Amino acid sequence: MFGDLNVMPILNLKQAGGESLEVAVSRLLDLTDHPEIVRWVQFPSAVLLFVAVPGDAESGAFYVFDRKARTWLWLDFADQSYGGYRLEDFERLVSEGRLLRLIEQPWLLECGGQWFVQPGSPLRCRFGAI
Repeated sequence: MFGDLNVMPILNLKQAGGESLEVAVSRLLDLTDHPEIVRWVQFPSAVLLFVAVPGDAESGAFYVFDRKARTWLWLDFADQSYGGYRLEDFERLVSEGRLLRLIEQPWLLECGGQWFVQPGSPLRCRFGAI
């Protein structure tokens, strides 16, 4: 499970001006058909949300809000979890996968490299892979 990390910008709020974080989250929820926020992790430079469809334990998705760029990024992995992720997957990624190191510096998510995230392994990035 996990592996190559795919990062896709899905919503840019830079033109919206100085909207609050709550408004940015509301706009993401509108775009994604109002899933439930299961986990919320904040850093000075970014916010990580793990959201899921209520009643579907295997529908979780990862979103990062880059506060400086005012952009929502969707994080997905090149693995076999086509229907989404479970809360246990999120907890494992955070505790063993070192994902939070990337979230703390969201510009690294769009640095032109391909990140490899594997629980129990160090983060790796291959440049020129995208």
